[in-house]
Amino acid sequence: MSTLPKIGTYASTKKVQGMRLYVENIFGDDPSVFYLVEVIDKASTNDYSSLGDEMDKEQWEALVEEYGLEFQG
Repeated sequence: MSTLPKIGTYASTKKVQGMRLYVENIFGDDPSVFYLVEVIDKASTNDYSSLGDEMDKEQWEALVEEYGLEFQG
């Protein structure tokens, strides 16, 4: 069963050392059905001209699996 991601920083434990993403928002109530995640590179969180990405449930979960993303807080 899926769980909603948490707002905060996620770090890669596979492939790309030092890759850190920041989850800004999550939209959706039932993680087993559908949700959207707004994410940006951690280094760009204070740069208001930087663009983030919006991912659906499948895209986010594939990214977490591929890069071994772990919640850092």
